[in-house]
Amino acid sequence: MTDRVAPGVFERYPEAARQRDSLEYCKELYARIHEDFADMRKAVEEYEPDVLVFIGDDQGDLFNLSNNPTLAIYTGEEEMWGHQAYEWDVPMKDRATITFKNDVEVAKALAHGLVKRNFDIATLNRFNPQGRDGYGLPHMAARIAPELDPSREIPIVCILINEYYTPLAGGERCADLGRAIAEILNMREEKIVLVASGGLSHFPSDKDFNRGDIDVPLDKWVLERVERNDVDALAKLFSFDSDTMRSGTGEIRAWISLAAAMNRPGEVIDYLPVHACFTGIGFAKWPVLA
Repeated sequence: MTDRVAPGVFERYPEAARQRDSLEYCKELYARIHEDFADMRKAVEEYEPDVLVFIGDDQGDLFNLSNNPTLAIYTGEEEMWGHQAYEWDVPMKDRATITFKNDVEVAKALAHGLVKRNFDIATLNRFNPQGRDGYGLPHMAARIAPELDPSREIPIVCILINEYYTPLAGGERCADLGRAIAEILNMREEKIVLVASGGLSHFPSDKDFNRGDIDVPLDKWVLERVERNDVDALAKLFSFDSDTMRSGTGEIRAWISLAAAMNRPGEVIDYLPVHACFTGIGFAKWPVLA
């Protein structure tokens, strides 16, 4: 980690130095993250959903620069595949492959419904990744779906937002997307869990000027808006260009879409600024309405 962060990170953030120097502290963070996943997994189990619908980004796993859509949904019959998350010492493309069933009917309903609501959706009828060699399904679903459903028996649907590569959707568009998704899913008979997958502020690339920096005030502001159901404020994000709103911080777009879709106060479970992972990590859920 020491040779991968931007200069001054350890001086600016005492937590970063602690994460670098203390194995015990890193183990505590690991355990805490998995306790947060357990909290969310319990909520999913109690709800007993028929489908898990994910909103998140691709990061060049499915798509490459020959075709990088702003919005996309996989609608095909064949299973999606990705890779196991915790084989730390194995290159991603060589890790154990895991598969996920696609809920074709829900995926098609979303694709058709969003087009009718003036969203230009790329529909993927075959699962044929063209991005990074051997990566498959992006970690927005491949790493999170098994945490919520270890059996992987619940089919999933992936709504992919371009959150990294210009031109990018603004906060208002992401909020409108969330509202449209909710309108479509609320007409379905299935019990559906909607999941936003993505970090808060972070700069994962070696090319980022401030790799290892985490904008804690921004992250806490976003989570406070989630708790207050202040989607109007969230929708103002990304309305202007800023270095600190680029790169992985763009994944907040998925949070905006989910907050708009839920349209009620969320419950923040936890927040961890983990400099070792270059990411502000947040967990939140929306209790089921009576």
